[in-house]
Amino acid sequence: MNLRFSKTPRALKALFALFFLLPLFTPVNFAIIQPGDGTPLFPKVLTISQSGVPTYKPDGQIYLLSIWVSNPDAKILGAEVIGCWARADCVVLPRSVIYKKNTSTKEENKKSKVEMKTSQSDALTATKALLSKKYPEIDTSQLTDQSIKVKLPNVGGPSGGLIFSLGLIELLTPENILQGNKIAGTGTISAQGKVGAIGGIAEKIIAARKAGATILFASKDNCDEIPKSDSGISVIAVSSLEEAFNYLQNPLLKDFRGVTGCTNLGT
Repeated sequence: MNLRFSKTPRALKALFALFFLLPLFTPVNFAIIQPGDGTPLFPKVLTISQSGVPTYKPDGQIYLLSIWVSNPDAKILGAEVIGCWARADCVVLPRSVIYKKNTSTKEENKKSKVEMKTSQSDALTATKALLSKKYPEIDTSQLTDQSIKVKLPNVGGPSGGLIFSLGLIELLTPENILQGNKIAGTGTISAQGKVGAIGGIAEKIIAARKAGATILFASKDNCDEIPKSDSGISVIAVSSLEEAFNYLQNPLLKDFRGVTGCTNLGT
């Protein structure tokens, strides 16, 4: 008896394998967001020079938080998206949610650098206004944008505004504002001292915890995106630079861990 075996099952297997495996190695129109690092401002990142204004050694540390976002030109494969979905600290979004159509990495880098420069200038203006109110004896009239040095390669955007201001206050005031604490923060700032929302707040909270910060300042405009409870860190939602400053001067919730300042969370 002669037996004949059909090649169809093997061909079908190959077809099914191709059907399921091909998308894993095909570029998809998504962007990936992951927590970045907490960069300490002192002693190298934020400095003041050639201003004639006395500065003081910080007692504690302030961390600037960042997130990692894939470039608009990056080829994100299906396998990378699936790998990101499997991780609790990784987010996948349609590229159009983050970037404008037809933008390039070069254009986005240029834009983010301009935004950061503007943020630093607004932070200085807001800081000088606050110091004139809280410490009228400190003469900041000689402080200019050229006096402030920020060394942050490969980082851009406006979200460091609040933390730049807090860093400047710590350097310019004789009072021990930080009291030895490690704090972090994220939020835009206006020249009037208003703190605005940023993207990637959940990822930045993770970055703050990894850096060892125990207090994190965020904008009240981000309250809808802040997890209700974050063990190991106190998240303080503020609407202005003065609110953050007042909290540091009177840390009534020094041992509190969780979220305060968000009415939608009942805090």
